[in-house]
Amino acid sequence: MFLYCWLILISPLTGFIVLSWMGDRVSRQQAAAIGCGTVGISFLVTLIALTELLLGEESSKGGVSTLYHWVTAGSFTLNLSILVDPLSVFMLLIVTGVGFVIHVYSVGYMEKDPEFNRFFSYLNFFIFSMALLVLAADFFFLIVGWAMVGLASYLLIGFWKEKTSAVLAARKAFVMNVIGDVGMVIAAFIIFENLGTLNFLDVFAAAKSTFRPNGDTILLITLLLLVGAFAKSAQMPLHTWLADAMEGPTPVSALIHAATMVTAGVYLVARCHVLFELAPFTMYLIATVGVITAIFAGSMAMVQYDIKRVIAYSTMSQLGFMFLAVGVGMYSIAMFHLMTHAFFKALLFLSAGSVIHGLNDEQDIRKMGGLRHSMPITHVTFLIGSLALAGFPLTSGFFSKEAIIINSYHADMGNIIFWALAILGAVMTGFYIFRIYFYAFAGQPRTDVHAHESPLVMIAPLCLLAFLSLTAGFGGGMVDDFLFNYFGTHMPHPDDLLFETIGLSAGLIGIVGAVVFYMTGKDRLEFAKQMLAPLHDLLLNKYYIDEIYDFLIVKPVRAIGIFLEKRAENLGIDFSVDQIGVQVREVSRLISFWQSGSVRSYALSMIVGVVTILTFVVFQ
Repeated sequence: MFLYCWLILISPLTGFIVLSWMGDRVSRQQAAAIGCGTVGISFLVTLIALTELLLGEESSKGGVSTLYHWVTAGSFTLNLSILVDPLSVFMLLIVTGVGFVIHVYSVGYMEKDPEFNRFFSYLNFFIFSMALLVLAADFFFLIVGWAMVGLASYLLIGFWKEKTSAVLAARKAFVMNVIGDVGMVIAAFIIFENLGTLNFLDVFAAAKSTFRPNGDTILLITLLLLVGAFAKSAQMPLHTWLADAMEGPTPVSALIHAATMVTAGVYLVARCHVLFELAPFTMYLIATVGVITAIFAGSMAMVQYDIKRVIAYSTMSQLGFMFLAVGVGMYSIAMFHLMTHAFFKALLFLSAGSVIHGLNDEQDIRKMGGLRHSMPITHVTFLIGSLALAGFPLTSGFFSKEAIIINSYHADMGNIIFWALAILGAVMTGFYIFRIYFYAFAGQPRTDVHAHESPLVMIAPLCLLAFLSLTAGFGGGMVDDFLFNYFGTHMPHPDDLLFETIGLSAGLIGIVGAVVFYMTGKDRLEFAKQMLAPLHDLLLNKYYIDEIYDFLIVKPVRAIGIFLEKRAENLGIDFSVDQIGVQVREVSRLISFWQSGSVRSYALSMIVGVVTILTFVVFQ
């Protein structure tokens, strides 16, 4: 069963190997065909798996496909297996589907890049790594995919290796994600120690009878898994790498933020919801960190001027909404928002990439303006993405975000504080995304660069994503029915007219606020900046979190390293090794007269030795 699903992994892996091995020996057209085609095959196979899950009564809950038995040690077995079930197929539809669209867009965006072929090999590797993470049937291969996604992000963020800021951003992302990897590995060891297996199905089946709710062991396991989830999904306090990751090419930003890497943390909690439900304390922590991160990131997005960084902070904020949903036990709603977010966030990033492409790599929104005339298609697609992100009625974001907001209060683990903070986050979202829109597309041009519309290969993906951003919200019921086979619960629909009205109004209030400040009240904007100058500076400098980390962690570690290098290594290890050589040399010099090369001296030495021995023997 589902043996053909191995093609989902094999296809992009083959593309990565071929493009890496052949390098520039294949033409750009061939590289684009291989890169896009292999991911397209993965998407088609995923559609076949989806059809089987929907139509096959016996296979509606999925199953495990084992390629071969890899390790057997006593009662422990580790198989090369994949788990094909509603959750994994749902995620793969997003990973391969949106990933394919981004691959096609990249053909136009990276057209003039001298490392075109290398870029597509890295994209294929990224899709393979994320697919491995999603299809893993046990914690071992989950961690392998988890680490490989981190490696892929390192390669893609630092793709322009001649650019120092890109290399530093790649290193920062890699280090932050390794922190999460360590948490995942330790959690896996504890799970194996207590259950004797790493297989998902076996672990989840035995968890309730093995672990005591809110017991020390299950709390430790879930908290360590949460470290990995927060690092990968850029939640506080492991969030600082996400904005810097914008140093990579724009398609990379779209792939990381919309379809792959940062959604892995939400997927992990959803996949392991059986474990997390045994630790209500951890669930509350997830929801709390999620909603605080939503506010934290949204506040920074309100004052940034780099178009990609604003959208990056938006991703961090929307992931906070998803963690709020899984934290209060609304897993289907979180996955629904993950899907709609993939569409409109990919649309926003790729539209921003179209703007950057049309303005010769300009990313500062203060140097944009009036682009609705010179880039009409990009203007419309960016507007649709902005409306969806803000939760404008009848867009995809409206349905999924509204469900999260209202259930943040009505869910069994919800409360009024979660709801109020979610409302505030929704208001911020409407404000900061339309701030970008008005800066870039309204008014008059603020630069001498003549903007131009992007080519068809870039415009077509934008139109497709715009269509999905408008319509995907109507598929919430189908998503709920499909994921019911895994979660066992349906998406709730509380009937609360007051809260629904407030939730509906939140995004609109943010949009109106952006209109007031950026379209009709420039004087008000400057006055607000002067009155709130300390707060504005705080947000503009990202709460000085990087500086705090640098002061508390980086500088002390560097000082310790310098001290150890000078004292321990130079005066300790190096000195000891050098002294061995010095002492050997001195001893050799002292006894070297015995090896003078004179036969008479050797004969005399032999006679003296014989006499000494005889004397010892005679007088003993």
